[in-house]
Amino acid sequence: MRLSLRILLLTLAIVPSVLLGGCGGGAGDTATIRFWNGFTGPDGRTMLRMVKQFNEENPGVRVVMQRMDWYTYYNKLFVAGIGGRAPEVFILHSVNIPRFMQANFLRPVDGLLREETALSVRDFRANVWAATAHHGQHYGVPLDVHPQGMYYNKALFREAGIVDASGEARPPRTREEFMDAVRKLTRDIDGDGHIDQWGFVFTNLRNNMIALMSQFGGGFFDPGTEEVVLNSEANVRALQWARDLIHEQGLAPSPENYVAWLGFRQGNVAIAFEGVYMLGDLSKQTDLDFGAAPLPILGDVPATWADSHVICLRGDLRGEQLNAAWRFVSFISNHSLDWAEAGQIPARDSLLSTERFQAMTVQAAFAEQLDDLVYAPNVPFNGEFETEFNEAVELALRDSMSPREALDRAAANVEKAQARYRELMKEIGEREEDTE
Repeated sequence: MRLSLRILLLTLAIVPSVLLGGCGGGAGDTATIRFWNGFTGPDGRTMLRMVKQFNEENPGVRVVMQRMDWYTYYNKLFVAGIGGRAPEVFILHSVNIPRFMQANFLRPVDGLLREETALSVRDFRANVWAATAHHGQHYGVPLDVHPQGMYYNKALFREAGIVDASGEARPPRTREEFMDAVRKLTRDIDGDGHIDQWGFVFTNLRNNMIALMSQFGGGFFDPGTEEVVLNSEANVRALQWARDLIHEQGLAPSPENYVAWLGFRQGNVAIAFEGVYMLGDLSKQTDLDFGAAPLPILGDVPATWADSHVICLRGDLRGEQLNAAWRFVSFISNHSLDWAEAGQIPARDSLLSTERFQAMTVQAAFAEQLDDLVYAPNVPFNGEFETEFNEAVELALRDSMSPREALDRAAANVEKAQARYRELMKEIGEREEDTE
């Protein structure tokens, strides 16, 4: 009764969907483990090869992988959990852990990681490991880290004379170097009064601004009081800087007028801040001479947005089924250099210094930022937060509302969402007491 009530109240809006796959089973002594994820691109083919290797090397366990688009994945996974048909192993982005943890769909992994095994807590960077934690427990094994970094067009840099002593393109590291480069790289080539080549574009507005606000010293929730601080002075300053880059200085296009990442791939943009996972697309493009580097420090401190794919276990796993699932989780984590080649950074510190990883030049460049990662707020009402945050950023960057007004409005709405969540938790507690 208690679990059903909690799920019912937490499921505020679930899109109806057809559940795929049935409950686990197998022939003879073979344990079948269902593994769901949203890796529908080239990274999915990499994961499929890893699953096949595991099945070949572990005859007592058969892993069946199912991929679906991230757009529908989370609702299908949640509905499967409600119906008792969730897969044994599945992938969550760290920001989505609270929703599934509150519904009791996740099994903590703390007791499964041991010092004497290859898979140990000590091998995970503290900030990455912390992103899986809630109420003193950890609800998954980080598979990777995918931070935002800087991609730059080497050919355009060389044409503009932004080079080092050897004549190689020199990516900016500071605000001054960034502004100088963007001014030189923003050009009206044909003299018709319209910009043909942009020095910089905003791409994923949420991720770009989480990084920028963090560099300016901003935050989103006070770590001690959980008070909403989305409209802090630091965040206003960061959003004002971004808005002015577009509308005062004319050094970046307004987001409604330009397909930013496509512009970079077409060679019409010199600098773009995007995730390491974009490497798969760029690697297939032989006509683009690009490089990668950490984000320049545009504010006061180094910082960049990041997230992680987290390998999670179904909450009710026990006995031999748990052992089989954990064997698969450990295998995937131990082979995460194979996964990194698809455009990720391993979450395991021991793998970062290997010669194989250092040969992955883009991933290695982005990995220089691992001590400066900022994960999006990991709150159970994350959907409401993201909606308000995204709208505030877009309104300000389109110059439809001042940065302060946009963030004040967003903060007020997030506070309302937070209050609704607290009231919901109070109601759950009271109803559970009545059922005891």
